[in-house]
Amino acid sequence: MSVFIFTGNQGKLSEFQQMFLNKQNVIGLKELKKISEIGIVEPIENSDFFLSNAFIKVFAAVQYVLKNKNQSLFQDIDKIIIDDSGLCVPALHFKPGVHSATYAGEPKNDIHNRLKLINEINKNSAAYFVGNEKRLPAFFVCFLFEIVFSNNQENLLFINNYSFNEAKYFVNQKLIEVETNLLGNVNMKSEGGFCSVEIPFSTFYKEFPSDLLIHVHYGFCIGEVSTQEQNLIEGAGHGYDAQFYSKMNSNLSFASITMEEKNKLSHRAFSMKAFQENLTQKK
Repeated sequence: MSVFIFTGNQGKLSEFQQMFLNKQNVIGLKELKKISEIGIVEPIENSDFFLSNAFIKVFAAVQYVLKNKNQSLFQDIDKIIIDDSGLCVPALHFKPGVHSATYAGEPKNDIHNRLKLINEINKNSAAYFVGNEKRLPAFFVCFLFEIVFSNNQENLLFINNYSFNEAKYFVNQKLIEVETNLLGNVNMKSEGGFCSVEIPFSTFYKEFPSDLLIHVHYGFCIGEVSTQEQNLIEGAGHGYDAQFYSKMNSNLSFASITMEEKNKLSHRAFSMKAFQENLTQKK
């Protein structure tokens, strides 16, 4: 059986493949698009909340798999994993935050995003020097959604009755409360942390089933962001990795450590710990 990671980002996909330690076949969106008969409705992440931006990807992924279920590669999918993650800098009003991928505007551009972050750190009165660079406290967060698909297809068929493609339609007061509570677990004095929660589908849209639950595994990693990019390993890292230094390794950025080490320290690693702990509890 396969785990479908709903991402076209090969760097993110590689991280998940390493985290699953080759114990399960991990496939990404790019691989499935090559053989799918029915195309995917591209999700638009246009809300100001991680949970709703993640859920529009859940909605798109489930519809995509259901509509292509006659294809053998789709039939092998046991779980669907969707994540929404971001970099939060408290001194910058927690930006880039949910809009980390488009911090410098559309179209998405990692280089432009990093340049904007450097500029904002330089302008901020709370920034402090570490050697010749300026830094600010920051944390990465990851909301990892787990959809158990293989034995749950019948319960998920209701999704085909709807045609949402924008995250903004899933924003409501209950969702905001759930996300606020999860973000409230971030302890800047720690190195990181994680937890798992079960959220009813009806939290996202009141007409959806209230007895059908989504497993959300939440992780965060504490550290600093810098005005100086450090990339000591060619091809390593993506996004803001070259500017982020975790508390557990404050001398090397996420783009200057091996994939194996990053998968022990990162926000995604913490969310995977929650995922694995939840699996253990079910056994």
